[in-house]
Amino acid sequence: HAQLHIGLRSSPAFAIRVRATQLHSHTLQMDVPPAVLPGTPKDFKIAAPQLIEVAKKLFAEGLGEKDASGLSDDFRFEFPVVSLDKAKYLEAIRGFNLKKAFPNMQPHPYDWRVDPYEPNRVWFTIRNTATHTGPLNFFGTTYKPTQKTVYGAPECMSFLFNAEGKCTTYTGGYVMDRRVGNTQGLGALFGILAAIGGPVLKPGSLTFMRLALIAGLKGVFHTLTFGLFKGEASKAKAV
Repeated sequence: HAQLHIGLRSSPAFAIRVRATQLHSHTLQMDVPPAVLPGTPKDFKIAAPQLIEVAKKLFAEGLGEKDASGLSDDFRFEFPVVSLDKAKYLEAIRGFNLKKAFPNMQPHPYDWRVDPYEPNRVWFTIRNTATHTGPLNFFGTTYKPTQKTVYGAPECMSFLFNAEGKCTTYTGGYVMDRRVGNTQGLGALFGILAAIGGPVLKPGSLTFMRLALIAGLKGVFHTLTFGLFKGEASKAKAV
């Protein structure tokens, strides 16, 4: 029996099976690189410390609200339920009246860092705070000041840049821990509205689906940003 066992182990078929097992094990142990955004440059000439300073300046100056020179021509605004090109983004942000409802709003940005896999992307975190001291227009309804304070959950944000240091993409609104704050686990405008007692627009909920349906008929951005932009105030009624 021992001789038969030795003979089988020395056969070509056995050697092939062993080699196949070794190759499979090696494949499983190989590092699989993480996914990156298509078009991400392998080499980016702007050093990380400098790029972070560019990002901080862009954020502090209002992300194009008054000066859009820091945004590229192909700039994109990419939030969970809103996607805009540069023209529509600037039209929206320059007609924004959220500061009237929350004049003391502060994002408290921190933890600025360059992505090790996407050297042209700067990530940072915000935790919004604000007090509802002014009228807030939402879908034809004006929410009178509630004096409630918004304590936002930490949200992950990022800027992507081109070789000229212009911002090509602004992402955000992604909650990092839904247990934090009083925005019921929601980010961006959804969270702010939830914190002051407005409808909780969780994706997949009946309210969210209803607004999404209306959005398809009346304009996605205007609807999903609660009518907080120009033109809505004139239609508002007090509650």
